[in-house]
Amino acid sequence: MPPWPGLGRRLWWLALAAPLLAGLDRAPLTPLGQGPRLLDDQLVQTFFQLRGARPAPADPVILAIDADSLELGELLAPGERQASPLWRQMGPWPWTRALQARLAAHVLEQGAARVLFNIEFSQPSRFGPADDRAFAATLAPWRERVHLAAVYAVQEEGGLVQSRLRLPIHPLGAPGLTTLLQSPRGVVEAVPGQDWIQARLGDFPPPLPRPMAFLVRPAAPPPAPMGLDFPGPAGTMPRVPAWKLLEAPPSTWRGRTVLIGVTAPGLGDLQETPFGPMAGTEIQAVALANVLQGRGLGRLPLAGDGLLLLGWGALAGLQLRRPASAGGTLRLALALAGAVLLAGWAAWAGAWMRLPLAALLLAPVAGGGVRAVGQGLAESRERAYLHQVLSRRVSPTLLRDILRSPGPLWNQAVGSRARCAVLFSDLVGFTPLSAVLEPAELFALLNRYFEAMAGAVLEQEGLLDKFIGDAVMAEFGVPRSRGDAEEARSAVRAALAMQERLEALNLELAAAGTPPLRHGIGLHFGEVIAGNLGSSQRLEFTVVGASVNVTSRLEGLTRLFPEHPILVSGDLLALLPGELEVLPLGSHRIKGWPVPLEVYALQGLRPGEAAPG
Repeated sequence: MPPWPGLGRRLWWLALAAPLLAGLDRAPLTPLGQGPRLLDDQLVQTFFQLRGARPAPADPVILAIDADSLELGELLAPGERQASPLWRQMGPWPWTRALQARLAAHVLEQGAARVLFNIEFSQPSRFGPADDRAFAATLAPWRERVHLAAVYAVQEEGGLVQSRLRLPIHPLGAPGLTTLLQSPRGVVEAVPGQDWIQARLGDFPPPLPRPMAFLVRPAAPPPAPMGLDFPGPAGTMPRVPAWKLLEAPPSTWRGRTVLIGVTAPGLGDLQETPFGPMAGTEIQAVALANVLQGRGLGRLPLAGDGLLLLGWGALAGLQLRRPASAGGTLRLALALAGAVLLAGWAAWAGAWMRLPLAALLLAPVAGGGVRAVGQGLAESRERAYLHQVLSRRVSPTLLRDILRSPGPLWNQAVGSRARCAVLFSDLVGFTPLSAVLEPAELFALLNRYFEAMAGAVLEQEGLLDKFIGDAVMAEFGVPRSRGDAEEARSAVRAALAMQERLEALNLELAAAGTPPLRHGIGLHFGEVIAGNLGSSQRLEFTVVGASVNVTSRLEGLTRLFPEHPILVSGDLLALLPGELEVLPLGSHRIKGWPVPLEVYALQGLRPGEAAPG
């Protein structure tokens, strides 16, 4: 008989202690801390999703350089544009600095407390020195109330990593550092604290810029990062499109902080948040609102985390020693994990405090699981011995009753890594059309579109993951895979079929007098985490990971190449050598992806390949 009892008693204590030690690795600097850190991020994202959106604060207000403001030439007739001096100057990005200064001057004249630009002005204007002079002259009356962006960047040149701090060239109010900290999963989570600023910017000449969010209060930033409390998904924060500036009443701006920045998705400034992709300007607005309201998410100091983890480890260990059966140990471990989740939710939602939940959660699960395995092996040996002793003395039915497990089996569902093709499709320019359609017409049109797109995916045995507004997300290769090449081929066929069906739908819409639809499709192949996500009341099978974000960014690049509605990554193209007709579009740096991504426009299948169904 193996010496399990003595060994098991030591192993389960080690299993209990390992997550607690990992919880102290905040960076994380070692592999031991990476797993809990990733789980912490997922738990926080789940908390946001369970809470859902809440009313947005009134301050700050975003003066948004949105897609409509950049496409006035398509939205308004030439005569309509001439009716407004601002409209005449608006068009594709970039705008003149003189125009941007006029936007800021207008809201300041209407009583805005301050204006912050989430736009970099570290180089002279491409429109010439006169443009810079006009910018400075227009904003001179409010010199101390206008703040420009300071940008910190890390670049690798010749094998050397160089840090650069790009400050604005215009001497207005104190510049604001636009850097926001991301989790290991690439989700924006915090504003840097004073410790981060000293560590990263300490070698630059003083005075060092404060984070933009902390320009609204005189006190210095706290030493630790301030976690962001997002009120909801993209579009939650109050905003006024730049092209509607003159329509907003003075009360819109009076006494408020105004953040001017680009929100148009086509310019690529989208970052991942717990509620999905969001423009960097809106994330800065969230940070400003957190500071103004004092709602930023905090953390205990490292010593506080240490005391919390030590105390919880001792309490959980004493409790887990009590059950005499494997089932009882598992049930208690799960109960302790549930208590951790409730306490974490209460601290997060009620006290705006983020606890090291992953370590607190994994400790009883790991320790209880190892102890339950040891108890289960011992019980199995006991049942075998009991069966040997009683098999000749009692009836088979009674023996089965004796040996039957006294309690239910518990399983914790977790995600699993998989490789698959991810497809992301989104309608382009649908917002103006939706604004003029009646709700019944809008829903009918979207349902016709989704019916056509869904059929193309399902016919190629893809998984329809979700519909997000007017976007479609699908995967090929989960939960079962037919091989990487076959799944990539199916994704390509589905994308081509979606484009063909959109063209057919547009013919029907043209006959009915409805403007045609246009969409962009991104295709990428990579690793994801697939599994059930949600709460005990609702579970949804989905995939998460960097590959999903890359596919979304790839679809967003179709705004830069309107003549190419389907873009594929080099990773997917490499799985189908010689099978696709593509047009190289060069390398593009994608947010959240460590290296530039090779992008190709999909033209079709080469002759001899099966056509899409």
